[in-house]
Amino acid sequence: MALTKEQTEKIKEHLLKQLSNFPEDKKEQIKEQVKSMTSEQVENLIEQNNLVHLGAKGRCLFCTIVEGETPSFKIAEDEQNIAILEITPLSKGHTLIVPKKHLDTLSSSTEELGKLMALRIKEKFNPKEIQINQKNIMGHQILEVIPIYGDETERKSANSIELKEIQQEIKKPIKEQKIEEIKEAPKEAEKEIFKAKPRIPK
Repeated sequence: MALTKEQTEKIKEHLLKQLSNFPEDKKEQIKEQVKSMTSEQVENLIEQNNLVHLGAKGRCLFCTIVEGETPSFKIAEDEQNIAILEITPLSKGHTLIVPKKHLDTLSSSTEELGKLMALRIKEKFNPKEIQINQKNIMGHQILEVIPIYGDETERKSANSIELKEIQQEIKKPIKEQKIEEIKEAPKEAEKEIFKAKPRIPK
């Protein structure tokens, strides 16, 4: 893939727009590195990191994920959206809610799936809180669901084994767990009800 000067500049421009995802103390350094990259260096970056959405075709990454052209770790889906795990997460269970249509506004169905995934992540991993943020990447509006445990420092690349384990845990039905909780509750109540009271001698 040989990039033209125009393509290289467009890719650099897109990379610079993503600086909001990085810590403040690193933004300036990354900004200078991106600006000084040659066409060959940009091309190598795309190939090494599989950034197909930054290629010459200029296709949106999320559209290629929705269409199945780019692999992802899907954890939920409805008629209008998919929920996938972030591959450079800030925390365990970091999730993206992606509308199937390339839109710059969010529908109520996207917000509903975001809330549903926040509840499921809360049940599975018990974070202190969950943040839901709107993001617009390459004109594709998405929701970001971020569990906060209190030890978050910066984003890191997650390997496929980690992501697969989290995917399986989130998709695992919670029905069985709820049934067990219901079964256990009466036993504790019975102990209180039928606990023999000490007899007071007359």
